[in-house]
Amino acid sequence: MERKENKDGKIDPDYCRVLFYLELERLKETVIDMQVQNRIIKVTVINGHGAVLEEAAGQYLDILRENLGKMDYRLSGVSFVKPVNEIERDLRVKPIPFSEAGPYSGVDIRI
Repeated sequence: MERKENKDGKIDPDYCRVLFYLELERLKETVIDMQVQNRIIKVTVINGHGAVLEEAAGQYLDILRENLGKMDYRLSGVSFVKPVNEIERDLRVKPIPFSEAGPYSGVDIRI
């Protein structure tokens, strides 16, 4: 989870990023990336069955929007994407050497 601390040194719920790594029996590996910026939430679901998940989730998005609104958050969108396999990723992107990548930014909390 990435975070921004408020004046009290506590996690600022208005600005954070939460990643969920799930291993599900039927859907297998699933990653949910939730980004919060100025109380606006964007969710990306990464799974090989993205189209099936998108269809199944469609009926719940209005409920999610409504309930987030009650907590003074706004859902900007939910997207479903297929993971990029290692060969495709290697062909498209040349890795940046660690020494040139800049300062390290890691995970704040891992559950």
